[in-house]
Amino acid sequence: MRKQWLVGLFTVGLVVCGLTGAGHTKAEASTTTDHFISSMSSPVKKVATKYRLYPSVMMAQAALESGWGTSQLSMTADNYFGIKGAYNGASVTMNTAEYNADGQLYYTDAAFKKYPSATASMTDNAQLLRNGIAWNPNYYSGTWRENAPTYADAANALTGTYATAPNYGTSLINLIQAYNFNALDNTTTSTKKSSSASAHATDATKVTYYVGADSQTALLSSAYKKYNLYNHIKGSKYKATSFSWSKVGGWQGRPVWVDARGYKASTKTNWYRVRFSKQTTSKKYWIYSKALQFPKTTYAAYKKTASLVSGSYPVYDHVFNSTYIAKQLTTTKALMKHSVKIDNKATRVQNGVTTTWYRINGGSTSGWVTSLAVKK
Repeated sequence: MRKQWLVGLFTVGLVVCGLTGAGHTKAEASTTTDHFISSMSSPVKKVATKYRLYPSVMMAQAALESGWGTSQLSMTADNYFGIKGAYNGASVTMNTAEYNADGQLYYTDAAFKKYPSATASMTDNAQLLRNGIAWNPNYYSGTWRENAPTYADAANALTGTYATAPNYGTSLINLIQAYNFNALDNTTTSTKKSSSASAHATDATKVTYYVGADSQTALLSSAYKKYNLYNHIKGSKYKATSFSWSKVGGWQGRPVWVDARGYKASTKTNWYRVRFSKQTTSKKYWIYSKALQFPKTTYAAYKKTASLVSGSYPVYDHVFNSTYIAKQLTTTKALMKHSVKIDNKATRVQNGVTTTWYRINGGSTSGWVTSLAVKK
């Protein structure tokens, strides 16, 4: 049973005022907002770090669902996350806005947990995300730091699982960016590292992450058995636990779905985050690049002015299903009003099928599209 989103009056106003829009301006912090941030930052960071979650996401959730601590539920029950049920037998009944299977909003009365403190509310929320639901302990695994390279990934993983609001993840991300909550995710201490050895250790564990569309695929290479699967990139700042192939099962040519790449600077190597099912909620692993075989992509300079066909095709920062891992930037529909110039061409061969891709420049956007999006 999905947990429903409590929509307080302040929360509705917050969303309507533009924080869900991509082009919003940072809101002026009110006294209420300042007090909420200053009082909640420390316990949020402590609890989220303990359960290996993103403090920025927990902070945004608490702010969004409690209306910066002004909702009746947070003031009377210290419930900052709209979690239903009873806590040690204590609960309160509130009128809540929910979404049905068709995405339609409706209102109903429901019992919500009553907590003895804000920290208890945060801890209960963290335990829910870590332990999942009765029939699926990995239900919220997309929010775990070992599975989510960025806070945005963790926030988006809450849409359709933790909350039924279709724009829930986007609302959290907008709050994080507007109020710089991502500063809470920095787990380093304030102690100065004076020795060169410490500095070297930091450089050695540095990994740059690139998250892309989750429908990209690759195949297990002929050498895949030489490399283990991990919950983190081996040698990164996170503790990596390895998993053997006997647990997962593999064979040369087995398809995998890839949604992220990690570049380890010290060894100049690429790692990829994969899953063995098309379902985005499936368990994800990190694996060294040589264990995978991507479609062969060949690039060449190609100068031409072009027009886009009608319709809406994705525009990516890289060729889809290439080793770079492509992230969608926009659609061709958004570029129809601009003249388009092509400055590069790519040919991708996958499963014996050759497709052509063009890098187009339109307005302020530069990205790759399939040749189907370009008029002949």
